[in-house]
Amino acid sequence: MGGAASAPEDPASAVSTAADATTDSASSSGRTDDVPPPDAKRVAADGADRRSETADDAYVAGATPYTEQDEQWLRSGPMSKALDPNLRVTRVASRCPRNGTPRVLECYPLRVAQNLARSETKGFSKNKWNSKKGDAPVPWPNTFWLCCPVAISKIGKLEHEGFIKTYNSRFEHPETQPDPEDALLDATKFRAQHAKYASHRWRLLSPDDVSLAKREGYDAVLEKCGVGGLRVPTQVKCLHLHYAHFLATKDNLVGEWCQNELDARDERALR
Repeated sequence: MGGAASAPEDPASAVSTAADATTDSASSSGRTDDVPPPDAKRVAADGADRRSETADDAYVAGATPYTEQDEQWLRSGPMSKALDPNLRVTRVASRCPRNGTPRVLECYPLRVAQNLARSETKGFSKNKWNSKKGDAPVPWPNTFWLCCPVAISKIGKLEHEGFIKTYNSRFEHPETQPDPEDALLDATKFRAQHAKYASHRWRLLSPDDVSLAKREGYDAVLEKCGVGGLRVPTQVKCLHLHYAHFLATKDNLVGEWCQNELDARDERALR
């Protein structure tokens, strides 16, 4: 999910572009079982110590510091380039229960799009990193980033099998559901979950960055749009976005449905 795609230069009209960047291939970094659990006492330089004082820690109850060992683990994976080096990881929102490695990262809502030093490195295009904002911060609405390769693969299979359409139909066409009233209640709950996500993302910003975001018009993306920057709160576009949000907060219906489906498949496999 998320990758090295540039944040929208016109946040009011191109929010979905940022959300669309969160695909299977763009979030598959790291390995799973061959690395020991990280030492949560060591905090990386741009990690949890730079979070806003107004951030809602209770919303991500299981969060732990993002450590140097976490960063090394992420960079060691075969898809390590998927994690944009210009992102600021604030915390690990969820860890693998088996080995303690990161499953979901919490990311700061702003990043620098231009990195000329990196663009001059072999294998990178300078045009890829340039933006009309130069080296000024631009929005990064994907607060929760799924980084566990096992989870990414499993959710990718659900997408391939058409579950995006299945879940989207429940919100967009409740009249087609076995219990239309229940489907309408789900849509209402899902809108509220989008709003809570946006509120948390906005509170991650420092006071100076809140001022910058308002001045640049980034509040249209960071304060008013939902999960991953989606403008339509009943639209399901990427299951990885919603599953990451669920693992981090247990507050996403689509992510919960994904978890239920994965649990059912695991149970059937054991029979």
